[in-house]
Amino acid sequence: MSQHKIAPGYDSSIPPNAIQGGVEKDGKPLFIARSFYQGSLHPGKAGQHIEDGGFSLGYGGKEVKLHEYYVLCGDGSKLRWVEQNGDFVIKDFTPIEAGHEADGSPLYAAKTFYKGGQQLGKCGDHLKGGIHFGCGKKERISDTYMVLAYL
Repeated sequence: MSQHKIAPGYDSSIPPNAIQGGVEKDGKPLFIARSFYQGSLHPGKAGQHIEDGGFSLGYGGKEVKLHEYYVLCGDGSKLRWVEQNGDFVIKDFTPIEAGHEADGSPLYAAKTFYKGGQQLGKCGDHLKGGIHFGCGKKERISDTYMVLAYL
């Protein structure tokens, strides 16, 4: 990701030039981010409005909120979103690896339409059902989603 960088965020701060990947139903922006949790590096969402930390991810059936995270920054026009249905399959595109499980299995940044907004989360070929994301104090799964990829 030569034209992109990862910048630290803490307690709802969003670095300059952060790439917005989603939006809440009320119009508040969500930024592509990741954070360490339970020995893994998980893609999720960051936002100035996210209470209890500024970063959210879905894990173990719950929405987990954290205070320290990293936000993707740079030129968002150099990226694209690729539609997926059901379990994640790489075909004719190069997804951006945004994290990994403790065992090294890759995790990718993804987004889905949910209750009037676009929520950010994670997907991987080992995660069943599609995108996993945190919203409304729960980990949710959607089989219709998009994966962040290089142009």
